[in-house]
Amino acid sequence: MQRMTSLFICCIGLLASTTTVSAEMTESSAERFADEHFYDIVVDHIQGDDPTYYHMNDSENITFGPLLETYIPSSSCYKTGETCTFVPIKEFVATVFQDDEPVNVIGTYEQSANTYAFSTFGSDKETPKALMNVKGDLVKYTEESAWFDYDGDMLTALTSNSKQMISGDAISTEAFQTLLIEEHESIEGNAEEGMMDGADGYSDEEESNKPTSSTNRLIGIAVLAMLPFGYWTYRRTKKRHSK
Repeated sequence: MQRMTSLFICCIGLLASTTTVSAEMTESSAERFADEHFYDIVVDHIQGDDPTYYHMNDSENITFGPLLETYIPSSSCYKTGETCTFVPIKEFVATVFQDDEPVNVIGTYEQSANTYAFSTFGSDKETPKALMNVKGDLVKYTEESAWFDYDGDMLTALTSNSKQMISGDAISTEAFQTLLIEEHESIEGNAEEGMMDGADGYSDEEESNKPTSSTNRLIGIAVLAMLPFGYWTYRRTKKRHSK
């Protein structure tokens, strides 16, 4: 526990020392971040790495589809008797086009109030094209990497993962909620069974050294917040070497 706490403090210290520099990679809105940084981020990736990693080549003829706000199931979707709703997570994604072909996905998220930073670049081959077909709200179920187009009643599967999850092309909100509840109960049951099986295997000393879930979450938050700085450092280093 002490080691985990020390690691968290180090992460916070590094984050605090880089707040000023990482500000170069933030903007006041998702739209502004996309306009100012998406192109440079993509070009830096295909120049610095093997572009085939991103289903791309070395062409710099890069354009982007519209920004789509991402929604996820709310806690009500996991509770019987409650109305399932979907909530925005302040992340916006867009299809990346190279030579007019949809090849990848890029995103930005709200790091803090009215401050947007780089969130993601990378996807499978199927998702970029699928995102161009969204007419309602874009819903993501992270556990299955499944994307849906939600019209207020039905969720239409956008990818093969989505279709596999719901065993079809579309599903009603109520049926989707039932699916989530069943899956959630199954996961909880397996976790409880595992805890019971392993309970006798821990000594009091070992138990006291196990990190708490809250500590792990705090470390995760700190690492996520440092991502924009890491990318900013990569760009600055690359520019110095190219001079």
